[in-house]
This record gives sequence, C-alpha cells and structure tokens, in this order.
Amino acid sequence: MTRYPSPANCSVSRMENGTGGRQGREDIYLSIVIPAFNEKSRLSNTVKATLEWCSRSVPSYEIIIVDDGSSDDTLLIAKSFSGHFDRVVTLEQHHLGKGAAVKEGMLRAAGKHILFMDADGATPMGEIRKLLGKMEEGYPVAIGSRVADNSMETTVITSFHRKIIGRTFAMLVNLLAVPGIKDSQCGFKMFRDDAAKNLFRRQKCNGFAFDVEILYLAGKMSLPVAEVPVHWTSQSGSKVSPFVDGFRMLMDILKIRKVHKG
Repeated sequence: MTRYPSPANCSVSRMENGTGGRQGREDIYLSIVIPAFNEKSRLSNTVKATLEWCSRSVPSYEIIIVDDGSSDDTLLIAKSFSGHFDRVVTLEQHHLGKGAAVKEGMLRAAGKHILFMDADGATPMGEIRKLLGKMEEGYPVAIGSRVADNSMETTVITSFHRKIIGRTFAMLVNLLAVPGIKDSQCGFKMFRDDAAKNLFRRQKCNGFAFDVEILYLAGKMSLPVAEVPVHWTSQSGSKVSPFVDGFRMLMDILKIRKVHKG
C-alpha cells in the first residue's frame, strides 16, 4: 500500500509563518515548478526537501507540481501535499510531455522569481541560492550547468557514456540553435517573472527539447542568460532514454528555427 505524506512527516506546518491560509499570490518571492510523470518513488522526498529548504531560506514561496498524466500514484501524492500544505499547488494535464508540463506551471506561477526543477532531486536545493544571486545581479534568466571551467565549482556524478552523450548533444545544440551555452539540458533553471511569461508563452515544443527552445527564444529576445555551475547527481529511474529521446530532441531542435523564424 502506498503511504502518502502528512504534516507529521515534514517539518513545515500548514500554518507556516503565521499565515493561516494561502498567501497572497502577488507577494510570492519564489515559485518552484516541479513537472512529474510517474514519479511516485521520488516525488515525496523532493517535495519535502523543497518545503524544508524554502521555509528556512526565502521570505515567501509556492511549489507548483504539474502531473503530466501519470499512470501511477504520482497525482495522488501531489494532491496529498497540496491538501496538507497551503504553499503547494497541484496541476494536472493529459500526458503531453515534460515541456508542456513545465510551460503550464511557469505560466501559472506568481513568484517574482520562477524556478523549474526536476522531480528526482538531482540538484541539491542549496544551489538555488546561486541562481537567486544572478537574479539579484539583474539577469532575467539563470540556468544550472553541469559543466564548469573550475573543477571546484561543481560535482557531477553520472555514468561515462551519459557524459559522452551529453557533451555530443551540447555540441549539436551550440551548432544548431544556442551558441555559447555549455549545458542546455540541466533541469534547474530560473527566470524573472516577466521573462518567464514572455518566453514560455511562445514555447511550442512539448518534449525534452523545450529547454533549447526557451534558450533560443531568450537569444532572439536579447535576454542575457547566466550559466551557473551546480552540483548534480544522476538519479535512478530516469524517464529519458539517451538514444531514443536524444534522437527525438535532435529532430525537435532542427525545427526550432523554422517554427520561430521572423
């Protein structure tokens, strides 16, 4: 039997910060969007960690979980959190793809800063501070990167073949769509509120290549992008096939310029 979260399992209470109810959406400092597809084994720990970090680290926040038509108990787990915690919102859609789920959450978010992150918790929550720092410097877009010039800036734990595939894909992305970005696919990206709305309203790609599309659009709109090295650990249960999904992503990338020409 699946055990769902309750306030006793997490140090953040429903009455957190004395609000006694859902905060005014115009007062949110940080929105965190978590797309989820068949993530019943990983979502609870990630949402708990997010709640606990946010309650200690930012003045106000919301967590938006977007279920992408899961066939397991992901939606029930997400709804259990939003039922217990005022700062958690659950959205649901038919299975359209990660890109569609992220877009839904980003357009619904009300925070001054809006982050989307993967449900697997591959990037430690503390790395959010690095992206917020770039926001405070004036960048409208700050993205986590698993590539760094200085080896002390980031630790990346993954298999050798995934590193090779990732480097090859990054080279193709630079060549075909987004020059100068070392890692377009890290699922840890933050946007100023107005930049998020302008970019994601224009998004067409529903699949995994949406990251590249968003960065391509940022370039077209002359929005500076800060690429920030982050620590990252590959998690078991990935929904991405390096070969099958990699090929689909490549096909989508080839379409980006055509879709957004003019």
